[in-house]
Amino acid sequence: MGTQNLSRMFNPGSIAVIASCEKQGQVGHTLIRNLIEGGFKGAVYPVDPDHSKVMNLPAAKNVHDIQGIVDLAVVAAPIGEVPRIIGACADKGAAGAVVISGGGRETGDQGSRLEQEIKAVAEQSGIRIIGPNCIGIAHPALNLNASHMPGCPSRGRVAFLSQSGSVCASVMDLAEKENLGFSHFVSLGSMLDVDFADMIDYLGEERGVDSIIMYMENMTRIRHFMSAARAVSRIKPIICLKSGRSAAGARAASFHTGALAGEDAVYDMAFERAGIMRVDTFEQLFDFTRILAKQQRPTGRRLAIVTNAGGPGVMAVDALSSFGIDPAVLSVQTIEALETALEKPWSRTNPVDVLTDASCAQIGRAVSIAGQAPEVDGILMIHAPVDHFAPADLAQDLAELLPSLHCPVLTAWLGGSSMDKARQILNEKEVLTYDTPEKAVRAFVGLYRHSRNIDMLNEIPVRRDIKLKINHDQAGSIIESGLKSGQLLLSETDSKTVLEAYGIPVSRTESARTAVPDYELYLGAQLDAQFGPVIKFGMGGAMSDIIQDTALALPPLNSALAARAISSTKIAKVLKGYGQIKAVDQDLLETLLIRISRLVTDFPQICELTINPVAVTNGEVMGINAGICLASPPAAAPDHLIISPYPAWQEQLYTTQESEQVLIRPIKPEDAVPMQDFFESLSSQTVYLRFFTPLKQLSKRMLIQLTQIDYDREIALVATFPPQSGGKIIGSARIIFTANGTEGEFAIMLADSWQGKGIGAALLKSCLAFSKRYGLKRVFGVVLRENKQMLRLADKLGFKKVSTPASGEIELIIDIEKLDLYML
Repeated sequence: MGTQNLSRMFNPGSIAVIASCEKQGQVGHTLIRNLIEGGFKGAVYPVDPDHSKVMNLPAAKNVHDIQGIVDLAVVAAPIGEVPRIIGACADKGAAGAVVISGGGRETGDQGSRLEQEIKAVAEQSGIRIIGPNCIGIAHPALNLNASHMPGCPSRGRVAFLSQSGSVCASVMDLAEKENLGFSHFVSLGSMLDVDFADMIDYLGEERGVDSIIMYMENMTRIRHFMSAARAVSRIKPIICLKSGRSAAGARAASFHTGALAGEDAVYDMAFERAGIMRVDTFEQLFDFTRILAKQQRPTGRRLAIVTNAGGPGVMAVDALSSFGIDPAVLSVQTIEALETALEKPWSRTNPVDVLTDASCAQIGRAVSIAGQAPEVDGILMIHAPVDHFAPADLAQDLAELLPSLHCPVLTAWLGGSSMDKARQILNEKEVLTYDTPEKAVRAFVGLYRHSRNIDMLNEIPVRRDIKLKINHDQAGSIIESGLKSGQLLLSETDSKTVLEAYGIPVSRTESARTAVPDYELYLGAQLDAQFGPVIKFGMGGAMSDIIQDTALALPPLNSALAARAISSTKIAKVLKGYGQIKAVDQDLLETLLIRISRLVTDFPQICELTINPVAVTNGEVMGINAGICLASPPAAAPDHLIISPYPAWQEQLYTTQESEQVLIRPIKPEDAVPMQDFFESLSSQTVYLRFFTPLKQLSKRMLIQLTQIDYDREIALVATFPPQSGGKIIGSARIIFTANGTEGEFAIMLADSWQGKGIGAALLKSCLAFSKRYGLKRVFGVVLRENKQMLRLADKLGFKKVSTPASGEIELIIDIEKLDLYML
């Protein structure tokens, strides 16, 4: 997480540009020119180590000659000189360096060794590195163009990140044509240090950023990436073009960046889990850059089509149908309003075909009425050339009308140069224009699906008070014996014993092998070199490899995620019952996937697990054939996962002074309803002391923030009574890690009837103890002066107090590094 240095890099008061040798000097000269001519207000220091005046500017001999502190260094020198330069920049207090220089790992072993030297110097000094092999960065709001791109992006609220410098240049050129602006423009290059995860963390906190667009060739620190993306995508859309879908493309990406590109299908699934919208082409990437810069997002899939030509309207309907979507069904009220407003023949359905003789005013009225209809989530206006008015006249009318509508409006102007003026008018007014109905429909559907994916990620899972009964020791004994004996492919008997230990039904009889079931399923998991264990579910049996009806999922799973994976397969329709085939218990199937998830979470030694077929007979499921392959674990559990699982190790029982047992455990997504009940039980005074405002209720968004947490970024504990499953929440405490990853802010809340029993102290003590394990150095919190009970607890635990009399608040601070856990 550490984003403090990134903030200084993108908001520098001073920049040193270091360039040497003729070729790099030309780059340095361009960098200086872009900074000065772009209007950067800070100090710019040219540095020429060779003193060859290659930048054609007065330059310092070395970085140490600069008078004052350097916030940002931009290095365009032979890569062999970069380690020394980075060290000198660190001595001058630089927060970071943008390394333009190429010649790193993309060139081979020698380049890789040089990169490692750069990284070692950077890590020792704490300086952050963007690059090498990049073209620089831009922050238009500050007139900062620390790049050698031709020109600087105009200001906007979309951040653009790319590993490819040429993609950066292409997008900027197209953006100028389309009148698009950016909040940040970043060429990440080889990502020796700063990567997509760091930038997502940083941009997620920036108020001037509404959305993030990325061109990606490979991913580093995947667990960090998933953590950052899952946190930010809920509040800011993230769109990604990941190249390397084909094997040949993956090899090309590897050559370009010197890194492995990874299995593409797993990227799809990881992006979906992280709330990232993936696009397939550069055209789509730029298209969605335009959309996010110019348009609100649809809240549903109901598209109304207004057209002056029947054929293109049909094309739009066909395009919608190809995505499995029907056009919006217009209400009687909307049809009557259109009938009155148009005063002429029209289609009286959707598409709203106003015919070629319609006037500008009539088309405008049709768009206005459809755009205000409650049954419509978006409008597509299609215009074909006519001879009784100019397209620019209609565009001007629409530009004045569209801001008043509640839903997004996309336009398609069919034709060539005769439509250019109309497109220009609407582009300048930030209205989306396309040259075909199909492109416009694709954009609308993409936005809708992305919004739907985020909504599904924010769903509150149904609470199931079922604790999985497993025999961890039995499974572990077999797995460890196999590894020690070198038996990496477990026998079928041992494989089935491991599965049974985790409650997964498998057959032990030979007769089951020859039975003819209703149909067959596949259950399994496989260890991916980059993404860790990947769970597979779908159609099984001999035809499974040919039909390939398989869904992938990343552990850990809950019921909602398991249900989503199951429903994405074609065989899901059969699972609900079909003809004489009996339906399968959906809860049972979801639990099976959750048990597989738990098994591969607990044992990173499992590199492959297969249950095929899983026979389904009369609604009952039974694994027939099973196999487990082992390998030396890539990391200890649960560090082999890319998404942090529920930290069961934080569970503990606490006994009150009245001998009442209370369970203290991490919060779960399924706790949303119990958390709401807990909040409603609190007195207004307790709520005020916790939230500093007379909050009446918890919104759905607040409930999601409180319960759907990232266990890598937050410690959140609840106390429940009775301690058995189904107990009510009676208290909660949490420490939310700050962006630098070394500090955290605490908060605590306890039911009025349970105060004074030591539960609040137990919750906070546990949080503090766990924070040391997470590497935090300092924990702080703000309390109101009248919160006497919290202040007394702070005194007992050793918090320092910093008073702010004007606000009536007191900041409590504790040094975790000096914390004596035994005293807690």
